[in-house]
Amino acid sequence: MTAPHDGSAPGDAHTADDAATRAGRAAALKERVYVSFTALAVIITLRAHDTHASAGTAAGTLAVAVAATVCAVYVADLLSHMVVHSHLPDRTEHRRIVTGTLGAASVALPPLVCIALSGTGLYPTSAGLLAAMVVTVATLTAVGVLAVRNLDLPPLQRLVILAAEALLAVLVLALGVLAHQ
Repeated sequence: MTAPHDGSAPGDAHTADDAATRAGRAAALKERVYVSFTALAVIITLRAHDTHASAGTAAGTLAVAVAATVCAVYVADLLSHMVVHSHLPDRTEHRRIVTGTLGAASVALPPLVCIALSGTGLYPTSAGLLAAMVVTVATLTAVGVLAVRNLDLPPLQRLVILAAEALLAVLVLALGVLAHQ
């Protein structure tokens, strides 16, 4: 019996299992980017629209937005799996989809902690939202670094990719601020 052809020649470093692992990591990183950008947009909106928002309102709004994004990511992953494979995912595939989707929500924990700390009176909610923005941009940077660290590209090209991601994050910040002037 022959193995399915994955585009690699016998003896190549990338086997079918390696390709599946890489595809799973790519999907997880992609979902974290979606959730991070959503969180960033919500945090910007909260800072711009309600300068006197309570920490509870800010955390609740961010949590609902992240939950909605995670649900959308799950549905998108499920539908795309069905389109690509022409069947519902089996248990293992579904577990991968659910794990990856729920894992994407983890990027919302640091900004939620920043906002929750403002709820303790440690600092004002506006400072908590600012800290949440900074930590979310840092999270996007970390996700970008994870994405390019093992690429077979020259360091300059990796740097260009990271710079492009950073530029997009700044663009999101600018658009959020511009939209609320």
